[in-house]
Amino acid sequence: MSDALHGGTGVGSVRKVETPAPDGTPGTGHEVLRVEGIVKHFGATKALRGVDFTLNSGEILALVGANGAGKSTLTSILSGIVEASEGRLVVEGREVRLTSILDASQAGIETIVQSFDEALFPGQTVGDNLAFPMLVQHKLGAFPGPQAIRRAAAEVAKGVIDIPLNTAMRELDASERQRVLIARALFTRPKILILDEPTASLDIGESRRLHERIRALADSGTAIIYISHHMKEVADICDRAVVLRDGAKVGEYRAPLDIAQIIRAMLGKSVEVTQDGTHGPAAQDGGRAQGQPEADGDIVLKLRDFRIFTDGESVNLDLREGETLGITGLIGAGKTELLSQIVGASPLIGGTITWRNESFNPRDTGEAIAAGIGYVPENRQSDAEIPLWSVEDNLVFPDLKRYRSRSGFINPSAIRRSSEAIIARMGIVGSSDARIESLSGGNRQKVMIGRWFAAGSKLLVMDEPFRGVDIGARSDIATQLRAAGTAIVASSDPDEILQVADRIIVLSHGAIVAETSAVGMTSGELSELIATGA
Repeated sequence: MSDALHGGTGVGSVRKVETPAPDGTPGTGHEVLRVEGIVKHFGATKALRGVDFTLNSGEILALVGANGAGKSTLTSILSGIVEASEGRLVVEGREVRLTSILDASQAGIETIVQSFDEALFPGQTVGDNLAFPMLVQHKLGAFPGPQAIRRAAAEVAKGVIDIPLNTAMRELDASERQRVLIARALFTRPKILILDEPTASLDIGESRRLHERIRALADSGTAIIYISHHMKEVADICDRAVVLRDGAKVGEYRAPLDIAQIIRAMLGKSVEVTQDGTHGPAAQDGGRAQGQPEADGDIVLKLRDFRIFTDGESVNLDLREGETLGITGLIGAGKTELLSQIVGASPLIGGTITWRNESFNPRDTGEAIAAGIGYVPENRQSDAEIPLWSVEDNLVFPDLKRYRSRSGFINPSAIRRSSEAIIARMGIVGSSDARIESLSGGNRQKVMIGRWFAAGSKLLVMDEPFRGVDIGARSDIATQLRAAGTAIVASSDPDEILQVADRIIVLSHGAIVAETSAVGMTSGELSELIATGA
């Protein structure tokens, strides 16, 4: 390990160094962070290979790269979660050693992580979670009472969230939990704020309001590192972009940011990019073109007088063989509730489902799987992945009977052949015997989708399938969906829906408020449909 980075004890171990003059970036001030030669080894794996960049006050810097490029490792180092193997971190002219999240906070660095639930306490109230930083730093006194905690929490929430402070965190949805964490981080007014996929659980309106808050924060002098797979978002809000690939910095660009140029640097190849920032390859490998479902395909799924919410309107919906139906709307519109009833993850509220000309009311997801319906839930890690299991085991477990020999024993050779075929088909980077958690987010999602191809599912139902997935993996998944056949994809992101759907349904409060073909539709037009429909 580098003595420069790891000598001394905690944040108190600092050394004054020469700070260069500002680099002239419009709207930015003095240098607040310098990352020099950061290297990180995990055993024989070199996750970071000498990364260098600077960050100025008032600047919004995009840190971009494909899954596995090293963004999460670098973020963990800056957040005090892990230590670098080599290199230096310099905050406002002082070299620092960050060995914990508290060290980073004391150095003026706050992070809103992608897996934000890890930073919250589900057994406590919203108020307790908002006031937590002040409690651990004894800013409310040694033994603060409930009223003091409530007053502090109200101050943190002011102007950012309006969720009742006595609400239990476990009662909130993903969007609301993320907003609690964002409010808590913004209140500290850090020197450096790191945002890792901050809009992943937010709808269009919430994302827009967050961006306004971020820009205001930057205008007040806070330096921001912004990590996102949404390239249009990056181009809209960021002043500069640093691109990582395979653990190394491969490019640095200033606004106005060229999305196509950044994607080429990220992937080492070109991906088609439209004028409004959406991206998606043409059909290949025998797949049909996007937006062109089988015109004469039979209706395979019917919903009649179907209720998404108990007190909501009833909806009627058809899905044809070979069609990819996109379901979109603001968060809370009913996308997840609709999908979960179709696949048996929650009970049918009202109405009927017909699947391939037969009445269908699955009591659980096992019955849906048996009927040929595969399901990729919104929360991949808690609801779909089997931790500590291998990629191979995660791929084949939904349909193990397929791999039994005549004598009733599991055939390991058949499992290996099937899993390796899916790994090749999906472009999964990782061996069949690697643990699922060792893969990047995009590759883990490919495993969750590929398992249903291995099981021979006739319908694939996916809830927010591109969350935390990079452009390259998103393109691979979209291509496989078009080649696979029939699918329902729910997403609150217009770009994602347009990349995969043939036909689009817009929901609001459990009702269908718009239906349109994806052909010729732009991201801006779909965003307007979502907003006006709501």
